[in-house]
Amino acid sequence: MNSIFAIAILSLRSAIRSKIVLVLLFFLLLTLIGLPLSVRGDGTLSGHVHILLRYTLGLATLILSVATVWASCATLSTEIRDRQIQLVVSKPVRPVQIWLGKWLGLAAMNAFFLLLCFGATYAALRWTTQPQKLTAEEVEQLHTEILVAQRKIAPVTPDLTDEVMRQYRAGRARGEWPPDMRTTDILPRIERTVRAHVHSVAPGTRNQWVFRLPHEPPTDRPLILRYRFSASVLDLEPVPATWSAGAPDAPDRDVTSVEVPPRTWQSLAIAPERVTADGTLTIEFANHHERAVTVIFNPEEGLQLMMYAGGFLPNYFRAYTLLLFHLLFLAAIGITAGAYFSIPVAAMASFYALLLLNAGRLVGRIAERKIHVAHHPDAGWLEQAIDAAAFAVYRVLHLILRPLEAANPLDLVALGQWIGWSQVGYMLVVKLLLYSGILLVLGAWHLRHKEVALPS
Repeated sequence: MNSIFAIAILSLRSAIRSKIVLVLLFFLLLTLIGLPLSVRGDGTLSGHVHILLRYTLGLATLILSVATVWASCATLSTEIRDRQIQLVVSKPVRPVQIWLGKWLGLAAMNAFFLLLCFGATYAALRWTTQPQKLTAEEVEQLHTEILVAQRKIAPVTPDLTDEVMRQYRAGRARGEWPPDMRTTDILPRIERTVRAHVHSVAPGTRNQWVFRLPHEPPTDRPLILRYRFSASVLDLEPVPATWSAGAPDAPDRDVTSVEVPPRTWQSLAIAPERVTADGTLTIEFANHHERAVTVIFNPEEGLQLMMYAGGFLPNYFRAYTLLLFHLLFLAAIGITAGAYFSIPVAAMASFYALLLLNAGRLVGRIAERKIHVAHHPDAGWLEQAIDAAAFAVYRVLHLILRPLEAANPLDLVALGQWIGWSQVGYMLVVKLLLYSGILLVLGAWHLRHKEVALPS
């Protein structure tokens, strides 16, 4: 254990002395000082907080990611190239201890600088949202909607199977679809159209959505309905509308008249008493626009019911923990790559891995498409072979990357959304114990079998 800590201290000193890392840390300092002073939102308090947290911490995390990848690739590659590793392997130090020592040194560096970023950003947030700089309404919004942790509840999705199949059969009868077009390609298109129609409200009409709460909401905290819609007319003219909350047959439903522009996030406070005994809340939207302007809510995120789940600081700390896990995983990738390759090759391989990590959802969507080249049944054997090979590659990549997929913690904390300890525990197991453990085995195995003392 003493050997591991000694290697960790040496690795930490080497990383901090690196010129490239020092330059990156200088840019990190500029980000922490300059960005909070120059950041401008959309004019709303929630927009200011979101941009301050998301962009300041996002850019800081990007700089730390680049510094981590470079330092981790160089920590072993440089010692192997300069034959300094001989001084270590000639002593009773195992390759596993070397790898762990390097990793712990980088872990300490990342933990300190990431904590500095989070602390500086939080100080800037508190400074720019002092009560004397805000209106009474904004202070209330800050404590009930923004600097909180809330669970996001999506509306209950109706079963659209019958309607989709009805439109599919009608379209086939009218000859709307090419004869060689597969049913599995047609049905998703129809479903997207039907789902969009379900979330649309024509002028002079109304639509309603049902939310099913996981448990009884706190009685001292309002429920927050966050919504954003687009309009069938491409302008930002405010849309007059009415929101109603409560059981459809209740005589005392909450009714709120609004007039808001499209494509901007809005919020509406709803009394927890409007939730029925079975844990459901019915929300109704009436479009009162005088012109033929249809309101369209995004089926995925256009309507969100937020329920209070905890304070901001614990949620902020969990976001810090998740980002730290991400940086430590990058360090594991870089150390193992540095054991196999020279610095430029190891850095290129590590940055490619970082790119794949950020493109995991895109890889998943590509993997779901079984046809990439051959678009018709009569395609030749070469096109079909390319399809099969591409599908296999993307499927393997998707299987590797899927366990690492997760919502960006900065987006969640900036929007006041709850980050559960279950998410933290899952990433601890997956990123640090499983995937970093595999990289540890691969790196230590190569160090054990690598002839580091060969003359050039």
